[in-house]
Amino acid sequence: MNGEERRQLLFLLLIAFVVLAAGLGLRAPWPPDEPRFALIARDMVEHGQWLIPRVGGVLYPDKPPLFFWTVALFYAVTGSIDVALLLPGLLAGLVVTFLVADLGRWLWGAETGTWCAATLLATVQFPLQMRGGQIDALLCLWTTFGLYAFLRHLLLGPDWRWYAAGGAAAGLGIITKGVGFLPYLVFVPMLTAARGGWSYRGAGWRDVRWLLAPLATLLVVAAWLVPMLVVTGIADDPSYAAYRDNILFHQTVTRYADAWGHIKPPWYLLTNAAAWLWLPVTLLLPWLVPAWRRDIAARHLPTLLIGGWLLLVLLFFSLSDGKRAVYIFPAAPAMALLAGRHAKALIGQRVPGVIVRAWPVALALLLVVLGGGLLLDPGQALRWVSTADVAFSAAMAVLLTGIAMLVAASARGRRGSLRGVAAPLVVMWVGLGVFLAPVLDRDRSGRMLMQRVEQLLPAQARLGLIDWPEQFLLQAARPVVHFGFRRDLDEELADGEAWLTRGRERVLLMPDRLAAPCFDPGGVTFVARAHRRTWVLADATALVADCVPATTVPIEVVHYVPTGSAKDLARSAL
Repeated sequence: MNGEERRQLLFLLLIAFVVLAAGLGLRAPWPPDEPRFALIARDMVEHGQWLIPRVGGVLYPDKPPLFFWTVALFYAVTGSIDVALLLPGLLAGLVVTFLVADLGRWLWGAETGTWCAATLLATVQFPLQMRGGQIDALLCLWTTFGLYAFLRHLLLGPDWRWYAAGGAAAGLGIITKGVGFLPYLVFVPMLTAARGGWSYRGAGWRDVRWLLAPLATLLVVAAWLVPMLVVTGIADDPSYAAYRDNILFHQTVTRYADAWGHIKPPWYLLTNAAAWLWLPVTLLLPWLVPAWRRDIAARHLPTLLIGGWLLLVLLFFSLSDGKRAVYIFPAAPAMALLAGRHAKALIGQRVPGVIVRAWPVALALLLVVLGGGLLLDPGQALRWVSTADVAFSAAMAVLLTGIAMLVAASARGRRGSLRGVAAPLVVMWVGLGVFLAPVLDRDRSGRMLMQRVEQLLPAQARLGLIDWPEQFLLQAARPVVHFGFRRDLDEELADGEAWLTRGRERVLLMPDRLAAPCFDPGGVTFVARAHRRTWVLADATALVADCVPATTVPIEVVHYVPTGSAKDLARSAL
């Protein structure tokens, strides 16, 4: 890599940093998932319970712990959970950008590698996911690193160290999210090529060193799995055994083979996810598909391996009934490699070049129309935000971001310039992160509602939560109690009512729809409208006489203290 190529790569990484870091620390975790992940990581540090994740003191079996450990370590260093939650995505995004550029450089030259990484940054899904506090950002890092390492071995090797590193990355992906084994799918098209007589200069298939990657995967997974099995096996609490069975079977095999949520048709990931999340690449498919067909006809092995792996990932997730758009995210870097290989040639052509240059302008006009429309009709925004001033500020942020994008688009460089195409997109992500996100944060983070609760409650009051979103615990400024996580709502409400009657100065925070059967409407206090529900406070005096539970009924209560030691998180009778 010469000096000019190195400067191009550094400039690209600088763009990536600006795009992914814009707004870092300016907002708190947002639902649906971020507050739960932040709460788990913060409690790991403050309560010393690292091996098995907990949500408000209740075992959380949905995901393995590596992402939570990463956020917890950043929280221990920075002291800010708002920053710590987003740092894994920022760092993962920078590393993935480099890996794509570097693999493209090894395969096709430094300039093409830069175009591959630029294609990734321009894709809607990549900044969208990497800027959030989501597990999928870390999964994408391990999946991309594993694929990178395997391809270094298969296409540029043999290099057994890279091969073993790919296996270790797959192991890290598995203890991040169960589908971390995805890099291994690249060996399916590799075996197809070998059987088809494609040119391959790698090691023979009978070499015992092919065991290195699986062994590395098993060792990494065992570092978490063995201690977890020991702890859950010796624990007297049956909830530990339930946690073990849930995370090993229910959240993996059962979730894939017999999904219970997000049920979508087989074509959903292509038509409802990739179609817009992989813009603008999907707009160029009429030109890219023929180019890929020519590559395959010429027996271009990198295209076969990367393209075959990409199709297998899409097929794997499409075969399950349960589908979410985020599932295709680990495949985005592979898509960028395939498209980036031909990006410079396409952008120099008339029609594809117009499409690429018009794409940021279309986004800018969309933001201008959206922001202007909300200013003219603020009532539309009140379906998503709670107050008129938040609606106005959000509309202004969207409108000004769109205008700034149009200004950046009008100041482009020469035809085919990478910098000219990138400028409006950089302005968009910076504008949304620095100006829009802080405006929406008061509503989405739950901070405003919990501050209102503090204003309404006396200092000595004990607060209980019913049907609580995780951001309420995350934003709580006092010790609270709740009545389980993901329990049957009728049981949770019954326990809350019983708790309310067994002591003085106790108050429940709940959605107003739950208060209707057993609480006098005149005795409850309106708090705020947030998270698509109206929240009220109620004490024992508001209970309807027929609903007062018997004092002998055992109830489940979880005491949660935002900061403290392990003894502050415990289940008890009251």
